[in-house]
Amino acid sequence: MKFLVVSTNTKDVSPFLAAEFQRIEELRSAGVLIGGWVKADFSGAVLVLQCAEAAEANAALATLPIVINDATSFELIEVVDLDMETTK
Repeated sequence: MKFLVVSTNTKDVSPFLAAEFQRIEELRSAGVLIGGWVKADFSGAVLVLQCAEAAEANAALATLPIVINDATSFELIEVVDLDMETTK
């Protein structure tokens, strides 16, 4: 399953950025994080996760330093590809 994650920073995340990008790379290498962008105003991020279920996606997000340090909130949304061949 694919999950869209939209986060909104709730406090200054700058103390956590180095660790955050390191963990992002680990999730990318593991095939969990398959897309990611920072909002243009730097108020949060948009991520795409590939996980078996929502609980797995939530568990992966819980390892991010800005989540651990309660510096962001996020919405987790299950999505499906628009490619009709993959949704049949």
